[in-house]
Amino acid sequence: MKFSDELNNYLKILNISTKELCNESGLSYAIVNRYINNKRTPKINSKYFNNIVDGLYKISLSKNKKLSRDSIYYTLSSSIKFDKYEMDYDSFVKNFNLLQSELEISTIDISKAVGYDASFISRLKNNERKPSNIKGFIDELTKYIFLVIQADDKKLILSKILNCNITELEDINSFKKLFNNWICSSIIDTHQNADIETFLTKLDKFNLNDYINAAFSKVKVPTAPIIFKSNKTFFGISGRKQAEGEFLKTTLLSKSNEPIFFYSDLPLSSAAEDEDFKKKWILAMTMLLKRGLHLNMVHNLNRPIDELLLGLENWIPIYMTGSISPYYFKTPPSNYLQGSICVSGSVCLTSECIKFNEEKSKFNLSTKKDDVEFEKEKAKYLLSKASPLMKIFKEDDENSFKEFMKKEKNKNIKKIKKDVFKNIDFLVNEDKWIMINKETRPQIHFVIYHEKLINSIKTFLL
Repeated sequence: MKFSDELNNYLKILNISTKELCNESGLSYAIVNRYINNKRTPKINSKYFNNIVDGLYKISLSKNKKLSRDSIYYTLSSSIKFDKYEMDYDSFVKNFNLLQSELEISTIDISKAVGYDASFISRLKNNERKPSNIKGFIDELTKYIFLVIQADDKKLILSKILNCNITELEDINSFKKLFNNWICSSIIDTHQNADIETFLTKLDKFNLNDYINAAFSKVKVPTAPIIFKSNKTFFGISGRKQAEGEFLKTTLLSKSNEPIFFYSDLPLSSAAEDEDFKKKWILAMTMLLKRGLHLNMVHNLNRPIDELLLGLENWIPIYMTGSISPYYFKTPPSNYLQGSICVSGSVCLTSECIKFNEEKSKFNLSTKKDDVEFEKEKAKYLLSKASPLMKIFKEDDENSFKEFMKKEKNKNIKKIKKDVFKNIDFLVNEDKWIMINKETRPQIHFVIYHEKLINSIKTFLL
């Protein structure tokens, strides 16, 4: 259907006149009338296009029609002819960068697939070059991405980006339609920006002193003896919660002060949705921090951005105390199985799960000395292969922070302040890192190095 047809359809659905749409969109009667009568078509993501979308969305809210802004955007943008590739190049560049980052595709592999050299692709990513035949470029890119997502984990990630079911990506014709509608639109920004804003808002509002006063002062670390046989085995989603709870309790009640190691690439969904489990988990972590135990956490960042941020969200209190060293793997340990390793001075917890099937999982908890020592060696090796996710400068790291800034002073650094946040601002080193500064006492600075997080936060800020 044409843009005019879809627009007229919305007027019927909402039972409104052209004048009513003009009032809500802020556009003149002459402009809207041209759109309705197929005499003009707005450019995707232009002021006129967004005003039409916002106007229809406001009216749908007032009439309780329950139409989402994204669905209106998607319907209208999909109706605009293929020459939109020439009209919304900025969105194409943003989505191209997002696609490469999320699917973890190398610039060299993309250059081979689309027939352009790697240096051209690099300049394209910085919006410094534009293919002479954008339609042909996107056609080749579409074919290549369809091959890339034959791996199930890539298919899952792309389904999150395109906001569709995995099954819709299995047929080449269905895939082409979805991908071509998305690659030059900004519809995904609304989802990703919402996730980023939620994460940053929680960081902005978090007060470490309040957390310490409320959590640390009231929490009493138990000293009861451990009543636990040397091995336990658990299965499935419920077993995971029991196993993790037993690991934290056993670590808490032991006399060891050795650092704790965490790594998991298990799905976050079920654990994150159980509020009671989350509260107990945070309480146990608070007790461990009160005991003065340090955490070495290797995050699995090979996830869709919403799941990634959901996981990091739970670690905000621990980040703010500075009692954690966060890492990540550039290359995930396994492509077929998922699992986890948690080890402290007295107990280890390991798990294995068939990929994307959380019910088919097994958890083994052990206090046997040989098991614990073996997992410690494994954790030591994994840490040697992991990369720092971020540097954290606390208030008492002032000299280290000044030294860091002195080394970075000649870099291309931009300071950004968003009115929506009262307590945090940002420094962006275009190619290397993003720093989140929390200026309210106690001050803390997070220097983030991971490309996916950098790109997501930069898209939100800029």
